[in-house]
Amino acid sequence: MIKLLPQWLKAQQKVQGCAVIVGNDIQALSPLFSPNIPVYQLQHDVTQTQSQLEVQAQRLIRVRLNLLDAAALKSVIRQIQKSGYFVDLCIFQPDFVFAKNSHAWSAEQLENYWQNTGLTAVSIAQAVIRQMLSKQRGTLIFLGTQQPIESEQDLLSQSMSASIRALAQSLARDFHPKGIHVVYCVVPHGQTAKHELMQSLQQTCWHLYQQPKSTWSQELR
Repeated sequence: MIKLLPQWLKAQQKVQGCAVIVGNDIQALSPLFSPNIPVYQLQHDVTQTQSQLEVQAQRLIRVRLNLLDAAALKSVIRQIQKSGYFVDLCIFQPDFVFAKNSHAWSAEQLENYWQNTGLTAVSIAQAVIRQMLSKQRGTLIFLGTQQPIESEQDLLSQSMSASIRALAQSLARDFHPKGIHVVYCVVPHGQTAKHELMQSLQQTCWHLYQQPKSTWSQELR
């Protein structure tokens, strides 16, 4: 056992934190983080039967997978761990983007919308918090939206955003005492593609990630 101890310590020293950024509407955020921390950019693709990893740049890897497939998500987390990383920061942007039209939504469209927002939020939270708990550290940031309600779609989007905010608050109550920092951060609707906002968002998320536990924020607007 004593002989194995130096080898175990060496293995522990090699493990380093990485960021997992999830969302199809915030792809420009990942390269802004990669100079500071290795980044895995997860993009939801319901057609993927197996996760596809692609190196985009140094310290930046894009992963296409079906986020609703719990097994595929667990497999990606295992691959991250095998690469010598643990998820120390996760930023999640639900898919609030949908095609607006004058017709009422079908039951199938409503189900798909729920899956791409609420259900993926739960899946991501379960996967990364389980891994963070092993080290009793980590930051999980949910990005929400807020916009004037001008249509039925806007009302649905706001309702879903409120649900994810409630999820973040619940997770914060449960896991803050265990060393997991959970934050809900509101982003202006329809502006996530703007480079200036991405830079501001990166600085804000990095500040939240580096906050001492005694000053942890739970919500930003």
